[in-house]
Amino acid sequence: MVEKLVKDFRVIIVDTLKSVGGISYVNPNAIFLNYDICDNALFEELDKYKFEAIYHLAAQSAGEPAYNDPKNDILTNSYGTFLLAKYCLEKGIKRFIYTSTVAVYGSSDGNRFTESDSIKPDSIYGVSKYSGELFVQQFLNNSNTKYTIFRVFNTYGPGENINFVKKGMLSIYASYIWRNKPIIVKGSLKRYRDFLFIEDNINVLYNSLQNKKSYNQIYNLSSGEKIVIEDLIRIMLKVAGKNKNYTINEALGTPGDSFGTHASIDKLSSDFDWTPKYSLTEGIFKYFEWIYKLPLKDNLTGYHPLEMAEK
Repeated sequence: MVEKLVKDFRVIIVDTLKSVGGISYVNPNAIFLNYDICDNALFEELDKYKFEAIYHLAAQSAGEPAYNDPKNDILTNSYGTFLLAKYCLEKGIKRFIYTSTVAVYGSSDGNRFTESDSIKPDSIYGVSKYSGELFVQQFLNNSNTKYTIFRVFNTYGPGENINFVKKGMLSIYASYIWRNKPIIVKGSLKRYRDFLFIEDNINVLYNSLQNKKSYNQIYNLSSGEKIVIEDLIRIMLKVAGKNKNYTINEALGTPGDSFGTHASIDKLSSDFDWTPKYSLTEGIFKYFEWIYKLPLKDNLTGYHPLEMAEK
């Protein structure tokens, strides 16, 4: 996201750099503030700047870890979003773009989720992210700040920490393949998801900044393509050059793991005149291009794709 924004704007990044799901990287052309979004001292620091817009991407963003540390999940996703929305209102910031999650819907009945569907989260993570949506709307409806909420479905791509196997379904399976170990599938192979390559995700977020149709709107952000997990693994093995008889071990599912999620992207496609650039196979191919450049070691610091490109 920053890589695109710094070409046109002065960018201030706020990050703890404690994410276990991604490889930390700070763009050298941005100003970096090492804070937690729940830290009151952060907002004193932010007062030194005058902001046109805030992209709120900070989150505890995994379902399983939310059960291990629910306090952190709720504080970051709910209270942290409360503080940022309140700050926008108080400072009259023009734009606020918030990445929520598919997890607010819970499990599908087989149909595509539309933005008007009922909210029935079946995980702590889904509850905390939805409360963030409510705070955004409570503070910013009828204000001078125009918000956009994106319910992000399963996004994948270079930059994920594929050593971490508790977040990111596609990245978890990629980790096993990368290490040439049996793939452990927690839950049924008949489950289904809707995947989007990171570049497609970021292009939508970037273009939302000045898209007036998106003001005070909620969108599903995904490919709109329903993928059954056994088909996903088959595609991954083929792209990665592995035998189709590669060992797959099924295990018990994780708490709050939805059986199926599938997006309607009709609203997004209409308001943004958008379709994904990458098919699932094309996205996985680009993903493994990066993965196969990584050393087989536990610490991948320094191997974020943008940092690798700089070197």
